[in-house]
Amino acid sequence: MSTRKKLKDYISKSVRKLKHRKGYGVHSPFAYAVITEVIEERLPYYAYQRMKRLYAKNSPIPFKVATLLFRLSNRFRTRNILEIGCDTGFSILPLLLVDSRNNVTTVASQHQWQETRQHLSLFPGTTDRIWSIDAIEALPDDYVADMIVVNGAPAGIEPTIFVEWLKSHLQERGVLFVRGIQPGHQLETYWDEICECDHIEVTMDMYDYGLAIRRPRFYKQHYVVSF
Repeated sequence: MSTRKKLKDYISKSVRKLKHRKGYGVHSPFAYAVITEVIEERLPYYAYQRMKRLYAKNSPIPFKVATLLFRLSNRFRTRNILEIGCDTGFSILPLLLVDSRNNVTTVASQHQWQETRQHLSLFPGTTDRIWSIDAIEALPDDYVADMIVVNGAPAGIEPTIFVEWLKSHLQERGVLFVRGIQPGHQLETYWDEICECDHIEVTMDMYDYGLAIRRPRFYKQHYVVSF
């Protein structure tokens, strides 16, 4: 990334933090609680110290994103989680540490699956709750997740088709976390389609990351959030 691009991103994020922090201007009690009690939560959880062993400067996701995934899973009491775009355990670990009943299905190549097992070997028992598949088409027709983490575009699936797939595979009160939603990024078009989907009522743009929540009977809500 060029120095000019880094400076532009830094200014953009700084302005966003001033305009969209602490839930200012958000009138929905549900959305306000998600922003202030989950996204902006700063109190430490018991698992954070354990998690730090895995994350370094060159890890696929920053530690603050890992802790956000932990808080999201904890808040929404997820149990059945799907990862699309395997990042070899860095997104999976916080989700498994939330609760021993959580299980994860990851869409991964054989090499990615081997690296995932290697990275998570520091955390006994975690790999016993992970299943690896090579494509989302391998999931049963009746498969439903209560949390989906999208780290990369699903192979061979266009954005409109993927959103149609979400309608039947993300449960009614489920949560979707998307990495890389800015213009020019891999999942920009997918995120745009998700925000337009009538089956996903609450969406939050966190600059690099998108959060979508299904809440039947809610009116469509979209927020820009500082993170």
